[in-house]
Amino acid sequence: MKWLLWLLPLWIHIAQTQTPGESPNIESVEQRSVPVKNSALAILDVWTLHPDMWTELPTSAIHPTVDSLLTPTIKEKLLQQINARHTQLGKDTLLTSDLFYILRPYIDWLHEIDPHYRIAARIPIDGRVYKTERNFLKKRRRLGFNLLQVKDTLIVNTSVNPLFHKGDMIVSINGVKSSDLLEFNYDDRYTTPEILLQNYYFQHLRTDYTVQLIRGNKLQTITTAGMKYQNVTTSLAIEESMDRNIRIYESAQSGYIALPKFSRFFNPRIIKVLRSKIAEFKAKNCKNIILDLRYNTGGSGYMFDKLLSLFIDRPTIPYLKSQKLRISSETRADYDFVTEEMMGQTVRLPDRYTVKTIELDPAWYIGDDMHIYILISRNTASIAASLCNILQYNGSASLVGEPLCRNALRYGETVTGKAWFSSLLYEASVSTMEYDEHTRAVNGVLMPDIAIPYVARDYLSGQDAMLDKLLEIIKCDIKS
Repeated sequence: MKWLLWLLPLWIHIAQTQTPGESPNIESVEQRSVPVKNSALAILDVWTLHPDMWTELPTSAIHPTVDSLLTPTIKEKLLQQINARHTQLGKDTLLTSDLFYILRPYIDWLHEIDPHYRIAARIPIDGRVYKTERNFLKKRRRLGFNLLQVKDTLIVNTSVNPLFHKGDMIVSINGVKSSDLLEFNYDDRYTTPEILLQNYYFQHLRTDYTVQLIRGNKLQTITTAGMKYQNVTTSLAIEESMDRNIRIYESAQSGYIALPKFSRFFNPRIIKVLRSKIAEFKAKNCKNIILDLRYNTGGSGYMFDKLLSLFIDRPTIPYLKSQKLRISSETRADYDFVTEEMMGQTVRLPDRYTVKTIELDPAWYIGDDMHIYILISRNTASIAASLCNILQYNGSASLVGEPLCRNALRYGETVTGKAWFSSLLYEASVSTMEYDEHTRAVNGVLMPDIAIPYVARDYLSGQDAMLDKLLEIIKCDIKS
């Protein structure tokens, strides 16, 4: 009897393109399914028996370089760390979160090689209770805020729930300390409590939530049933949207626009708003434009040339030196030069497939007499990272904030990969392409021109410390 439905992770949107990927054997999953404890909704976890030492690691037949970079020396070191974690955990019947925790050294290594490479967990929904995924989603609840993560500190960054304020420091959720939640999650700069709890034994679906937090140096405990999932998701997206985050800072002669995401649907409007608002900023004596890409994980490159034309006053700019593709069943049909002998190889694309230069339209240029600043974080990725790189490389903008993830520019064109160990873990996003962009990056790391690192205490008042510090720098430049 096949009664499982599959729910994909909350952050799967980071993958630019998706293919179905390889699912675990459903009969095996049903036999190993156990109800998730303390869950208000009927979802299941799956146990995996692993009594022995770990001697092998799953490798990708899709990614251009990971299998070649996993040398015997690196593999041995990773396996030592994995086996040490397994021994420390002290059990052989492993739930999904146990597997993630044990394999974390390898998962982090993959992510260090390529920030696009993400391992996630499918969530089996009990199809005997919920006939459709939509029926399940209608019953979901969210806490109503998003988070900023600074080392082992979690701070409310955006909230649509009046019980929680920007700047609240989260101590624990349902008795689980923030530091413990982070052991089972990626080191993302911006995240959500739902992602953190989902990866911690699927504890994101509760009847109510008890949150311990520090506000104004005082410890508080708040209990809430949460808010409707779709309402919260929409409200948070609106709060962080471009339209809600356009303003002028007169004392710094600066206009500010947040660009939290790119998509084929929104890019034409983004460009239209940038043109109109920057003209408005100029009319109000603004000499500086601040573009905020700290939340922008990428998306579509549709009309990318028009976007670049706004800020670069040249007819043509260099883009790629070369481009390589891993030939696999996921990619072979996209290119006419591929032969059967190339399967499994990483090959350089012929020049006709490589965008070595980008033609710009001088008529779109609006950056004259303006200084462009771009706020960045390690969440800035994909096409957003390329935008930052190109503007910096061509001397058209100053990057402000923290370095991007290593190799943020190097890989892309993602697909969904395979399941790991017949478990719920799977490759939610795997790159198929390797790029060599013209860049000022140092050892694969795109560095800011103005470094403003994240310091947790600077955000506990609810202020935007990075933006505030940049405005102070601009004011000092105006006075001098």
